[in-house]
Amino acid sequence: MSLIRRIIIVSIALIVLLFGILFSIHNNQMVSVDYLLGKTPEFYLSFWLICAFVVGGLLGMAVSSTAIIRLKAGERSSQRKIRRSESEITRLKGESV
Repeated sequence: MSLIRRIIIVSIALIVLLFGILFSIHNNQMVSVDYLLGKTPEFYLSFWLICAFVVGGLLGMAVSSTAIIRLKAGERSSQRKIRRSESEITRLKGESV
């Protein structure tokens, strides 16, 4: 099963690499990005698109990581409350016997 999984992962990686190469070949026009405050030097269109994809991925990871950190902190707090409640329950059971 592990071998099949590796073959599938390698196949998908090769297909993505092939599409990336084809994408770069077909988008070889030189363009510059015009911002409100300035203009970038001219690079290939594929370069700017890949940069936008990478920046978007990094921003997405940053936003989702803050949400994950917040959720994990809430989970830790809930676990502490559960432990306190369980110890209180065992203490109360001990007193009633």
